[in-house]
Amino acid sequence: MKLLARVAAAGALAGLLTVAGLWIGGGDGERRPSGAPRFQSAEDCRQCHADVFAEWHGSHHQISYLNPEVRALSEDFRNKECQACHLPRPVAVTGFGERVLPRLTYPEEGVTCLTCHQAQDGGILGRNDVPSAPCAPRASADLIGVELCASCHNQHETTDQWRKSSFAAQGVACNDCHMPEVERTDAQGRVRRGRSHRYPGAHDVAMLRAAATFRATLEGRTLALSLENHGAGHNFPTEERHRAVDVEVAFVGEDGTPGAWQRVHRFRQPYRDEPGENTQLPAGTTWSATVPVPDGAKRARARLWYRLTPLSTDDDGKSTLLFEHEVDVP
Repeated sequence: MKLLARVAAAGALAGLLTVAGLWIGGGDGERRPSGAPRFQSAEDCRQCHADVFAEWHGSHHQISYLNPEVRALSEDFRNKECQACHLPRPVAVTGFGERVLPRLTYPEEGVTCLTCHQAQDGGILGRNDVPSAPCAPRASADLIGVELCASCHNQHETTDQWRKSSFAAQGVACNDCHMPEVERTDAQGRVRRGRSHRYPGAHDVAMLRAAATFRATLEGRTLALSLENHGAGHNFPTEERHRAVDVEVAFVGEDGTPGAWQRVHRFRQPYRDEPGENTQLPAGTTWSATVPVPDGAKRARARLWYRLTPLSTDDDGKSTLLFEHEVDVP
C-alpha cells in the first residue's frame, strides 16, 4: 500500500509539473507530455541556427547553472535565491521585467534559447515575423528591449544603474554592447547581419578594458590616480556583489628594489550582511585619489585589477590585470 501511495503521489507531482511547464523528462518526443510546447530545448533550435547555437554554447549564459564559480558561491544552489536566474523558465511566461521562476529541465543549458525566445503560448518570438520558417517566429519588441534583461540582471540593480546613465538617455541599451553585430553566411552563401549570442561581459578582457580608463601621473611628490567609467552603461563593476576592482600602487627604491603592492581603493558592492558602503563607480563618473611618494623612491607603479571574487589574489586565475602604469620619480 505504501508503494502504491508513493506511485500515486509521483504521478500527481508529474501532473502538476506538466501543468506548470516544469516537466522533468528529457526533450525527446516519447517523454514529452501531451500538450507540451513543441520547442523544449536549445537542441530544437540547433539545426536551423547552427551559427547562433555555436556562439551561445560555451557562453556564460549557457553554463550559468553548471558554472563551478556560481555553484561554489551559491553553496551548490542551496541558496535558492540564485537558482531562478541561472536556470530560468521563459521570461515571457512570468512577464518581461518581472522576476523569473526556475525550471527543472536541461540544467546543461542554463539560460537557454527558449528563456528569451519562447512565448507564453509556446511559440517563438523574434526580431521579425517569418511565418515561412520552421519555428515561425513572431516579431516582438519585448524581445529586444531592456526589460528582457532586467528580469534577471536587475536582481543586482544593473538595469536601474543603466536607467540613471547617459546611455539610457541616448537610447544605447544592453544589446548594443553585449550583443554586437556580426555577419553570418547561410547555406546558400548569402551574408546576413545579426547579433552575436556570445554575450561578452565580466569574463571578456577587451570589454573590461573598454569600460573604463585608468590613469597615473606624477604631480611633484604625489602620485595622482584616476579611474573614469566612460564605457559601461552601468556601475563598474556591476552584477554579482563579489565582483571587485582594485587600485594598487608600489614604489621602487633607489637601489632598484621593488616595494610591496598596497591597495589604495576597492570598487565593490558588499554582500547584504557585510558592513561597508557600495563603492562601485557609476556610469559617467570619475574617481580620483593621491598617494604621497615616499623618500628614496625612483619609480612609482600603479595597477588596476578586476577580481571575480573579493578573495581573489593576483595569481589565482580569478584576477585580470586591466591596466598598469610606471612613472619615473625625478
